[in-house]
Amino acid sequence: MDARLIKLFRKLSSAEQRRLCEWTQCTLINKRPEVSALCAYMAAHAARPDALRAERLHEAAFPGRPYQAARLRHTISYLLQAARGYLAWSEWSARESDTAPWLLQSLRKRGMDFMFAYEEERAFKAQEADPLRDATFHHRRYRLLQEKLEMASRSERSARISLQPLPEALTTFYLADMLRWACVAYTHQAVAGQTYHFALLDTLLDRPETEHLLKEPAVGVYFHVYQTLKNKDDNGAAHFQRLKDLLSEHADIFPSTEMRGLYLLAINGCIRRMNAGQRAYVREAFELYRAALTRGFVLEDGWMSGFTYKNIIRIGAVLGEETWTQHFLEQYRQALHPRDRDNLYKYNLAYLYLQKQDYAQAMPLLQQINFDDALHQLEARRMLLRSYFELGEWEALDSLLTSFSAYLRRQKGLGYHRTTNEKLLYFVRKLIELQGSSRAARNKLREEVEKTVDVAERQWLLERSEK
Repeated sequence: MDARLIKLFRKLSSAEQRRLCEWTQCTLINKRPEVSALCAYMAAHAARPDALRAERLHEAAFPGRPYQAARLRHTISYLLQAARGYLAWSEWSARESDTAPWLLQSLRKRGMDFMFAYEEERAFKAQEADPLRDATFHHRRYRLLQEKLEMASRSERSARISLQPLPEALTTFYLADMLRWACVAYTHQAVAGQTYHFALLDTLLDRPETEHLLKEPAVGVYFHVYQTLKNKDDNGAAHFQRLKDLLSEHADIFPSTEMRGLYLLAINGCIRRMNAGQRAYVREAFELYRAALTRGFVLEDGWMSGFTYKNIIRIGAVLGEETWTQHFLEQYRQALHPRDRDNLYKYNLAYLYLQKQDYAQAMPLLQQINFDDALHQLEARRMLLRSYFELGEWEALDSLLTSFSAYLRRQKGLGYHRTTNEKLLYFVRKLIELQGSSRAARNKLREEVEKTVDVAERQWLLERSEK
């Protein structure tokens, strides 16, 4: 049994499974009735592991016939091929205007001039009526112009047609898409430490003839994101302020998924400045999150990511927006995916208790948390460590230090997170040893913490060494 088939059906919604079954019933797509029969059976039983044994699948595809493994494998292969075709078609046909260039190409190749002129006019009208002005809009416009010129080149009419709109549409698309990926790369570069180069992009942006393209929202918005991420000086700050205006102004001309990405890129620009000590950007990030929440740009496929939920709560708490943050914690609890909802809610509620130094309330919540995600798990363990220390739960703290150390050794791919947390454990053990010691000994520890690069919970360690 090919596990890909089971995974595929479980990923599709009921409506998509039904459409896939209809797809396999079309004789232009599939001429094998056993493939349609297997598709119908999978749609009805994909959620039941006991119903997916090879013998049952064979019976569904070939009722009453003796089991043959090779025959079933071939049928599964044909069904996967049909599913690939359906998935490609569903994307291709999602926006009718995206199919227009392909229709014009087909008419042109077949010499159907009598239909081409009508469909060309119809396609350009639909293009202009489309409210979206993302990079895809400019690529589609380039493709329509390309087909128009290809058709015109067959007659003398080509002499009367200006070629200029074609390279302009292509350049606009290229610049918009390149800027978008450059912004993503800058964000990734900050996280992964990998260096990217955009020499051609920077050359284009420096040319005066490119300046008029910045008036196109698909170019202008990403241009200001790019400059915000690239420059940490006053010039970058000016681009950030312009970016905020454009996000508000152009909220309706990008797909909601792209607007979500734009807000996250702008927030990443704030975080980069926050990390550089520019505290005013904590408020800026908070206001961007609130604007994204109001406009519905935070959810992805109907769910809020755990990182977004956590970041909003952290920023709200830092700003002292206690009432708003507590309301957000409760209001968006149901927006978290059921798989992680309980863990994420308790984890963030515990964080708010820690902000109030209410360790007794935080500790039992933290003891119930178990994340698959390593970064969430590390922070939960650090919060529990602080709670044990503050409450004087020394035996529990000693046990946690041992298990925490083992967890760090066991986990792969933690990168610098392993080092920063190992240093934290080292200093906590030193703090325990210094209980009741002289101020001179505590000052010596404080100096060691201050001199140590990249240690988790640095501020807390400094405060504890004082006390």
